[in-house]
Amino acid sequence: MLARGPRRAHLCCPTIWTLPVIQLQPMRFRTSGSCLSIALLASLLLTAAARAENPKTFDWDALTREAAALLSDYIKIDTSNPPGNELPAARMLKEKFLKDGIPAAVFEPFAGRGIVAARLRGIGRNHKALILLSHMDVVPANAKEWSVPPFSGQVRNGEIWGRGALDDKGPGIVALMAMLAIKRSRILLDRDVVFIATGDEEVGGKSGAGWLTEHETNLYKDAGYVLNEGGGIRIDPAGHLFYSVAITEKSPLWLRLSASGPTGHAAAPPAQTAVTRLINALGKLVDYQPPIKVLPLVQEYFKSLAALDRNQSRLLDLQKALSDPDFQKQFLAAPRDNAMVRDTVTPTVISAGYKTNIIPSSASAEVDCRLLPGEDPGAFMKVIRELINDDNIKIEQVLSFPTMASPEKSELMNAIATLSRRMDKDAPVIPAMLSGFNDSHYFRQRGLVAYGFVPIELSGQEGRMVHGADERIAITSLRGGIQRMVELLRIMGGQ
Repeated sequence: MLARGPRRAHLCCPTIWTLPVIQLQPMRFRTSGSCLSIALLASLLLTAAARAENPKTFDWDALTREAAALLSDYIKIDTSNPPGNELPAARMLKEKFLKDGIPAAVFEPFAGRGIVAARLRGIGRNHKALILLSHMDVVPANAKEWSVPPFSGQVRNGEIWGRGALDDKGPGIVALMAMLAIKRSRILLDRDVVFIATGDEEVGGKSGAGWLTEHETNLYKDAGYVLNEGGGIRIDPAGHLFYSVAITEKSPLWLRLSASGPTGHAAAPPAQTAVTRLINALGKLVDYQPPIKVLPLVQEYFKSLAALDRNQSRLLDLQKALSDPDFQKQFLAAPRDNAMVRDTVTPTVISAGYKTNIIPSSASAEVDCRLLPGEDPGAFMKVIRELINDDNIKIEQVLSFPTMASPEKSELMNAIATLSRRMDKDAPVIPAMLSGFNDSHYFRQRGLVAYGFVPIELSGQEGRMVHGADERIAITSLRGGIQRMVELLRIMGGQ
């Protein structure tokens, strides 16, 4: 796709009391001095009224029904990436905000690619804005593997089914509905809340959050915090609830391996073909076991989990426990645990040939490597080349970016802890490392504190549906997520 200059939809301000001061430049509100005075007066009157009266109560049943219907419609918009095509979804979300009087805008960084932003204006001038970040694009879905059409948005058995229900359209709707609930209840927060839904996250975010942080700095220049996917409310095997808050992530190193060789009839094969060379290379990668490295953050994470369950006492000192071969074998057998203590190498896409009896002249494979924070991609590439040890295999880097970490202590982390006390009986709040990646690093590079935390309760089994078949979210989980997000916004907003 050829890049072109970004197209932007103009901001709208359907109700005057929202104040035309949203920082989504270069699009600016234009208003006369008299209109601005009226707007300021209306805002002051509303502020006084809100402080003098209790806010409206929340109709959680109605909000949940509205959220479920909206998520179903959102899922029906196929934003599989590639190609993404997030623009229709961005426009739908924008209209939802505008209907409730919250200024919103759509950006089109490249043809068909969309970003939507909306701002709920608060009354605080000395408090940094909070960004609620999500992404509209989803990974592709093979309909043959699903029990329902993956983009049907079906509601059945109290669940909403479809690609993106968990990653990341469901969390996006939680954020959106929480903002609408705050607005409708006439609650004025001490800070602005900015909703941002990007595209392109599933392939690295360069055409989404990467573009936005580079070209639309006014959108987030007054922000200090980002709440993104990547963590949430988890349940350990013994049934204990805890808050997992991702403060950093592993870095991706996506590789493409290509092999070539003679073509011809498969009945008389040569000693080596493109396919056999590629198979040999992949076999070496599959057999490779990267060294174990327990980072301090990971050590503390498992120590916190051990404190919840007496049967997991060996996790109190993971580094020491892994020196026992039997425990090490047991621990590394769990894919998620294995990914927390070592780099991983996963072949995912293989392409070769078009007919059984013809030897193809080329073959290729894509490999998803995830590196622990601090690892050198160049050094890892050297290890890969030495392992394969075949000059006929071409190795290309498809995606790579460094990781950054946010501090374990901050105003936002304190707010999450307060949320736990208010809503979940003071469940432990545990800083964590995300074994995947998301768009948080783009904002961390700009100096913002970014955490992965979606206030939705998920079991390990539910979490495994992400990127898998039959992805879905329970409507009760959606409701709980909205309730907790509203409370978190109130905490961050001085309530």
